[in-house]
Amino acid sequence: MAMNTVRLGPNQRRALQLLQAAPAGMTRTELQRQLAIPDLRTMQTMLKALRGRGLIHIGSWCYESAGASCPACRVFVAGPGTDAPKPAALGREACRRRYRDRIGRQLYNHVNEARKRGAARLVVDGVTVWQRGAGFTKNNVAKAMLKGGGLA
Repeated sequence: MAMNTVRLGPNQRRALQLLQAAPAGMTRTELQRQLAIPDLRTMQTMLKALRGRGLIHIGSWCYESAGASCPACRVFVAGPGTDAPKPAALGREACRRRYRDRIGRQLYNHVNEARKRGAARLVVDGVTVWQRGAGFTKNNVAKAMLKGGGLA
């Protein structure tokens, strides 16, 4: 059965082509990057319209980030179908583990020690890698310094 693609906008058509070319599907951020759409609201509205017409559906869920809340992200797939059920939220410890894995165990331990001492920031070789209220900055630089022995 052919999908009804009459009266689709150019971005909607391109999104549908991208999803058809990716059998595993794509997340909203991947689609947004490919389509070069800077506005989140525009992207959400477009995906909602495509889902409403039955042209795409949620094939699965994934975890893109290792942030504090670890929200699950929808993976959109071309074609009609039933949406995959949303997974249960990750617990606090699972989110912490993902976060520690992302920034590196050694840097995480150094920041915890600095917090216990009441430090407002952690500076490694003249580069601020952690600051109270702002979190980690220049993550790649910090990891490179750790590997090079900057915190040893």
